[in-house]
Amino acid sequence: MPAGTIVHGAQIAVLAIGALATHDYLGGGMGDSDAGRIALMLGVAVLIAAPQQRGAELLGAVAIWLTTCEFMAASRTGQFALWRWAMGLAALALVLILTRVSHFRAQARANPWRRLGDRDWGRPRSGPGAAWRRRATAGAADQVPPAQADIEGQARLLATSPRRSR
Repeated sequence: MPAGTIVHGAQIAVLAIGALATHDYLGGGMGDSDAGRIALMLGVAVLIAAPQQRGAELLGAVAIWLTTCEFMAASRTGQFALWRWAMGLAALALVLILTRVSHFRAQARANPWRRLGDRDWGRPRSGPGAAWRRRATAGAADQVPPAQADIEGQARLLATSPRRSR
């Protein structure tokens, strides 16, 4: 069985689950536990349907979609079902936690002695002002430090600005 059939099956499942959930939201037949189950199924199906996309982005899109459906249902009924919305987002949070755990497991399998701080893309440890000091940003010659920014036509240091006399 080629891997493409798994992805295509998940893409069809995403469309079917999304259409069913939208119908249930707008029809008023969606309960709290139903919202959690739908969000869980939709979150997992979306992750399988788009394997090249980042998982957090996909789950964020599903959360936005659930919120939009909830607001559309609230505009029809006049009441916002907070518990139903919270159940859906909690189910997506569970999926996100499981993706993080599987990510950490894969990294632990690759190198068990890897430090936890070095886990994402090997970013160097530096403070927020380190790039400015190194002049490593693009167009560093054109940038002015915030303390020397042109304020109303007068460039002055903020720390040495004269006080107004009273």
